[in-house]
Amino acid sequence: MLPDWLPWLLQLNDSQFPSGAYAHSFGLEDLVQRGLVRDADGLRAFLRDQVSPALLALDVPMLARAHAAAAAGHLAALDALDRELDAWKLAEELRQASRRMGSRRLALVRQLDPAPVLDAFAALDSPQHLLVVAALEMRTLPLAVAAWAVAHQAVTGSVTAAVKLLRLGQDRAQAILRDTLVELAPGVAAVAAAPPGDPGWFNPLLEIASLRHARARERLFIS
Repeated sequence: MLPDWLPWLLQLNDSQFPSGAYAHSFGLEDLVQRGLVRDADGLRAFLRDQVSPALLALDVPMLARAHAAAAAGHLAALDALDRELDAWKLAEELRQASRRMGSRRLALVRQLDPAPVLDAFAALDSPQHLLVVAALEMRTLPLAVAAWAVAHQAVTGSVTAAVKLLRLGQDRAQAILRDTLVELAPGVAAVAAAPPGDPGWFNPLLEIASLRHARARERLFIS
């Protein structure tokens, strides 16, 4: 028997779900413009050295904490985690992108899957970061499933942006996506099973790229 949450998970992770992710490169555009990511090999290195470590060291551990708080309906804990995540995002572009995508998803999920906890969280003066909203919308799913969904969305978002920025066909993009997810899967499962008590990830390359991107003369993406 298939789990009853599978259709909802597929809908949330579908590329047609209007979260606004298509408008963001999360710093990749500046790296491409400066020649730091030039081709398929460069994209593989970017995903391996920048995206994957951030997921395992910060995003998945923070999701685990937010998921537990959301499942228990602890809004004060969710609000505190949301503000902590806001502080982790040093570049304003990345911070605002996460807030916009999170608030947009929260508004839509409140329509599609109404619940008092969603309304109560929306009433708070919280940043509404995408990661915290993801924990709320997947609060009834197993943590391992929610963690993998977040990791999948992050990697897919970077690959989708790369297709627009590089000479990279869809076939090669899908091969890179597949390889990255296979390499990432054991780490996501391990962190979800035993999240570190003190998550964190320092990523100056991507943060500097995002700061430079805000002042670029020409831009394809918002961030």
